[in-house]
Amino acid sequence: MKKEMTRRDWLNKSAAVLGGSILGSVGGYNPLFGAAPNRSANEPVRMMYNENPYGPSQVARRAMRKAFSEANLYSMRGAKGEFKVLMAKQNGVTPDHIAVGFGSGEILKKGALMNGIDKGELVSPSLTFETINRYAKTMKSNVKRIPMDDNIGINLDRMASAVSQKTKLVYLCNPNNPTGQLMDSDDLESFCSKISKKATVFVDEAYHEYVMDPNYRSMIGLVKEGKNIIVSRTASKVHGLAGLRVGFAITTPEIAKRMESYLTDSLNIVGLRAAIASYQDERFQAFSIEQNNRARKVVTDFLDEKGIQYLDSQSNFIFIKTGIQISDFQPAMEKYGVVVGRPFPPYTDWCRLSMAKPEEMERFNHGFHKVLG
Repeated sequence: MKKEMTRRDWLNKSAAVLGGSILGSVGGYNPLFGAAPNRSANEPVRMMYNENPYGPSQVARRAMRKAFSEANLYSMRGAKGEFKVLMAKQNGVTPDHIAVGFGSGEILKKGALMNGIDKGELVSPSLTFETINRYAKTMKSNVKRIPMDDNIGINLDRMASAVSQKTKLVYLCNPNNPTGQLMDSDDLESFCSKISKKATVFVDEAYHEYVMDPNYRSMIGLVKEGKNIIVSRTASKVHGLAGLRVGFAITTPEIAKRMESYLTDSLNIVGLRAAIASYQDERFQAFSIEQNNRARKVVTDFLDEKGIQYLDSQSNFIFIKTGIQISDFQPAMEKYGVVVGRPFPPYTDWCRLSMAKPEEMERFNHGFHKVLG
């Protein structure tokens, strides 16, 4: 029986084809993909915020320009509905399963808000993306932080043991930020199925598109089964729309309705139109993934040559053990034209390095070599 090609298989195959056909044009303007403006030789390269260095696709840019004609109209509700229909179709759910927010950051905050209103406790790994934890503290919620395992991975057994009758929300980022590591899909699915009977499990899949592991599964399948799970996604990464703030949750209709009831205002029409266009632009997504993989290889080849430890990444950043306190490493690398990420205590001699363009990663290699002496 012929195996049906999944969307991820299609993207991976397209990335391989595109990687060979367009690499000669990525340094400048390309009519299919566009590119971020070229930096001057003296301008530092941003390698600290996990951004897409190519910016939005040309398809998304055209949609943004067209959207300016709607800027005087209260038309964002219609665009929001279109976006929900598209996300539902692409993910095999109904529009009632979709809640839209100002980036996935707002979706995370809405999760913390609901938990706070319900006077619940939040269980979260000790090293992860902090937005939901910070907002939970704003809501005066108790945040129970669970230590990482010996490989700086999320320990699901410890997480499960920490869930109590007070727990209303459990947060997991997969791939995790700042490590880039992926949890075993069978283990995560089992954890979510079990824990969702006791509390809402929030699975942050901001870097979902970058995952190359063939054994990876999104937790959307459990949402389709009606389990008490929230999956968040964002247009900020692969789609290069970080500044336009479009994200969404895939969850039960009941939770989606509650989340949207807490939305404080209407969404940005330009951002919504860009996202609608970009999520249908599979060529650009394949291009972004391929370029990210090339950029990561430029760095990992260098790190392997130098014998420097780093964690296996399934995202658009790498967690590297520099052996240098990040407070010293940051200014040292900036001298060589590279801005790297902030400290992630207690791993203060590790650096989260975001991927720029492949050719720009050579600048990091040069600078790191000099800093190492």
